[in-house]
Amino acid sequence: MAKFQDLLSEDAVLVKPRLVFLVLCWAVFGGYVWQTAAQLPERVATHFGMDGAPNGWMTRAGHVRFTTLTGIGSSGFVLAVFGFIRWCGDAGLNIPNKEYWIAPERREATYEFVQRQGFLFACIVLGFIAGVHRTILVSNLRSPASLSGNDVAWLGGGFGGVTLVWLAVFVGRFFRKPA
Repeated sequence: MAKFQDLLSEDAVLVKPRLVFLVLCWAVFGGYVWQTAAQLPERVATHFGMDGAPNGWMTRAGHVRFTTLTGIGSSGFVLAVFGFIRWCGDAGLNIPNKEYWIAPERREATYEFVQRQGFLFACIVLGFIAGVHRTILVSNLRSPASLSGNDVAWLGGGFGGVTLVWLAVFVGRFFRKPA
């Protein structure tokens, strides 16, 4: 059994700043969803047709539970995928110039970068789910409830743009081999 001192060592997963940051993001996300829940009606419009009119509802409590679990679950799934990549070792890693990046002298730094990017993408996904909650909140504050195409465009475009930048940084690192 691990000693308490072992859990606080530099190598322990529990003290990795990125894990602390993600747990903090989860707490802020959960707090945001629960804090804003009071602004929602008891019957929340959660699905909308192409014309922006609601065509699906949940209870307020159901929406809060679903949104909280979706945010934490989807970002947790991202972490699990990146953890699986690490667990699989070299066979699980598909990157440009793979042989260069998994050479013994670079292997640990490569996997560290991949894991860091996994945590970052988990936070991006969590931010997107927070944006979906905000969009549902704003839509339900309108009378009658309706979804604005602009809200969807900004949310989807923002998430898509941030994801493309993340992907460019992630993949771009491995296309460049130092001379």
